[in-house]
Amino acid sequence: MGKEKVGKSTKKATPAAPRLAPWAPGQIVTAEKAAPVGSVKEPIRMGLIGIGGGIGPLHISELQKNPNFRLVAGGDNRLDDPAVRPHAERLTSAGGKLYSDYRQLLADASVEAVVIAAPHFLHREITVAAFAAGKHVLVEKPMATHPDDCRAMIQARDQAGKVGAVHMQHVGRNSMLDLRRKLNEGAIGPIREVFLSSLWWREDSYYNRARWSGKKMFNGAWNLDGVMYNQAIHYLTQTLILAAPGREPAVAGVADLQVGLYRFHATSALEMEDAAFITGKLTAPGSPRLIAFATTCSRVERHLIEIIGAKGRAMWNGAGYLFPDGQPVLDFPDNTRDFEGVSPVYNSFAEAVREGATPLTDFSRIARVTEFIFNVYEQAAWNIRPAPWSATENLAQVVQQAQRQRTLPAALQPKPQWA
Repeated sequence: MGKEKVGKSTKKATPAAPRLAPWAPGQIVTAEKAAPVGSVKEPIRMGLIGIGGGIGPLHISELQKNPNFRLVAGGDNRLDDPAVRPHAERLTSAGGKLYSDYRQLLADASVEAVVIAAPHFLHREITVAAFAAGKHVLVEKPMATHPDDCRAMIQARDQAGKVGAVHMQHVGRNSMLDLRRKLNEGAIGPIREVFLSSLWWREDSYYNRARWSGKKMFNGAWNLDGVMYNQAIHYLTQTLILAAPGREPAVAGVADLQVGLYRFHATSALEMEDAAFITGKLTAPGSPRLIAFATTCSRVERHLIEIIGAKGRAMWNGAGYLFPDGQPVLDFPDNTRDFEGVSPVYNSFAEAVREGATPLTDFSRIARVTEFIFNVYEQAAWNIRPAPWSATENLAQVVQQAQRQRTLPAALQPKPQWA
């Protein structure tokens, strides 16, 4: 993609999207950090379902390094795959048992809880089975891709009386939660607008790595492997949590949706969107306006959430910043290390299992993210417009123009040919 260029809007009545200005040295004040979750008295005996693939090996690392857990079993139906074998050996060398069928793992009485690192379309099936087997569940994002699946998972959790949480590591970041606390305290007044830009890069080969990759349905189940559920769900979730009032991590709903979904990658393996433009109003006091964009077509990966309040501004881009009008900038640093044995989401899950606390990423809350993304598809009438890959060279400029005018590419003047 070419360099981003900041142009001027031809609509004088439409204010430019606020940009956060640089600040001078000495103006930053580091904010107070939230207290971390402590250790539980007895480690939780965990089983990992899905030990290969992209995320499974990272979960092995967290479980083996985190003193709140003991990895006692792993399951994968590809144990003979050369790509899976080294991770299986890591597990067995630490005393864990291996199963080629997740049902066998769920029947193991030594397993108290499971982490589900399986493809999207299997989340409901395995989660419901795990609860029926009396296990607590920590499932990889997304929780599921259809609201009905989330409801079935919540019902199964309630019937079993167990803990259900979603592994969304960014939600547990200190910078995220500390910034949210200050926003809820009214540090910049009522929130007026929220901007999200989530830029990712994926080659065509990414969508050819597995038979389910990029597919709408797989084996008769909802899969919806597009940019919203796969990559951008991290930052869509953070956006909805940052703007939501109430006990953390409340998740704001979105009304009055307007949507533009596009597919730029040329590979036939991709059935879903690789670019999503979304506008709407958040179900929070004052109905803040939401303008969000996500894509896997950006050669420069960057994730930025900007929040505009009546009395200042805020930003999250891996660290948090608060710009209250007339006051020093507040800095919310982040020393969270993903999958290094100190995961706040994992530790919150441990506290929920051992002490009955509500997990940070509780099913009942995070299910609202699935509902939001599914509503985006429905608002678009499941229409994903094909667009030429060559147009991605100017995609950054289109994003900036759409944010300035608070609208979708199809409403821009002049309108991009592909929109």
